[in-house]
Amino acid sequence: MGGDQDGDVVIEAPDDEDVSALAELFKEDMDDLGVETSIEDQCTVAQAAVDGMASDPPECLCWVARFGDDQEIGGLVLANFNWSLKFAGRALWIEALYVTPRARRRGIGVRLIDTVLDWAEENGIRGIDLEAYRGNTPASILYRSFGFHRLGRERFYFRVEGSGYL
Repeated sequence: MGGDQDGDVVIEAPDDEDVSALAELFKEDMDDLGVETSIEDQCTVAQAAVDGMASDPPECLCWVARFGDDQEIGGLVLANFNWSLKFAGRALWIEALYVTPRARRRGIGVRLIDTVLDWAEENGIRGIDLEAYRGNTPASILYRSFGFHRLGRERFYFRVEGSGYL
């Protein structure tokens, strides 16, 4: 299952054995944001991400950063494809970039964004959108260091009840 390796950090696609760990990290990220979700729902998303990344062509992009002797997952990125008016073509939406508190300040976020950007350039993606929450200065600095620009928008969400999925 090769990956991009630098020092003790390996960037690679997750597999079925990673679903539970991914779900825990997705939930941890949502809990930090104050978004109510269940571990069961996050397991569904994690399995879909693993399956989507494994399909050819991929239905989504998902990479994990492993570190340490036990190759613990210290970070992840999840991106979805969409059509963009702003970029006039195929684009990516980075749904999640999450680095565990223990793994922060090791360049993992940089490595994960680099991986997405490299893939995008090699596969004809016209642009990438994401969001960073107000007050998350490290994320803002990270994205700006790559050349991301702030949009004058406010993002809203609406959960469809009874959709039968999540």
